[in-house]
Amino acid sequence: MTTSDIPEATAEDMIALWSSRHLYRLAIRPVDDAPLELTSDITTFPDFTFAFGDNSPIAVRVSAEIGHEDDVYLSLVLTGGGEVSARNWANENKPGDGLFHWSGEGFVVRQPQRSRIINLRLSVDAIRRRADLANGRPLRRVALNHPAMALLRNYVGTLQSSDLSHVTPAFAAATSSHMHDLAGLAIGANRDGVHSAQTTGVPAVRLALAKEVVARHLDNPKLNDDFLSRQMGLSRSYIRKLFAGEGYAVATYIRRERLLRARRFLSDPAAARIKILDIASLHGFDDVSTFNRAFRRLFDMSPSEARDEVQGED
Repeated sequence: MTTSDIPEATAEDMIALWSSRHLYRLAIRPVDDAPLELTSDITTFPDFTFAFGDNSPIAVRVSAEIGHEDDVYLSLVLTGGGEVSARNWANENKPGDGLFHWSGEGFVVRQPQRSRIINLRLSVDAIRRRADLANGRPLRRVALNHPAMALLRNYVGTLQSSDLSHVTPAFAAATSSHMHDLAGLAIGANRDGVHSAQTTGVPAVRLALAKEVVARHLDNPKLNDDFLSRQMGLSRSYIRKLFAGEGYAVATYIRRERLLRARRFLSDPAAARIKILDIASLHGFDDVSTFNRAFRRLFDMSPSEARDEVQGED
């Protein structure tokens, strides 16, 4: 969603998101007549939605007309921010803040400066199974450096950068569960919420983040469990346990991912003139013989044969 999706700078009652039902209705106005600039990268799952947004100074009214009693909202302020308020409460939303709020009456967000914010919509029922929402005002403020919030923020970033075009129902359900586990921990999980997060949610998210680190550093010959341990601030034994849960040793997983990427590289016509020795080096192998043997074990062919197979199809 970008500014071009808004018919006028003072668009009213704009339906912002859709996922089997309208999620909420917005009225957006610029602040102090500043030109309206809004960009939001929105991803929608059955039980939650997340959006990375950049915007000029704006005021947003979120109406109570469409099912807000079903939702918990979480705003992660990266830069800028402002205030979130409803009829009986108001809260400043500053950089470094995570603000959970839930209300059936709608709310108003005022951001008097350019802002970058991650917004999430979560299921209030799923959160209630994990944390107590009954006491006090309908909002909780949590610092982004809270361990559960840091994991949640990184997990959202991983999902946002992933190809989600072929998500299965099982993946969507597991992802939703993990997201709500982390949110419950951040708010203050009950005993069931802590158990769920510690046994499934947190390990699954940490494994996803470890895989993301692996994907970013496949060309590094020193990528191993010690490297992951230092990057993620977790012990090597814990890293090994995460991958063992999927049936892999860390080194086996890393080698497999390198070989899969190398095979995709070999199928690229633009790489047709690149030597196998250089391809091995580009994919984290410091010895071409080791690369050739590992490639044959996984694909039952040599790198040269894989390249010839692709060229023979042209």
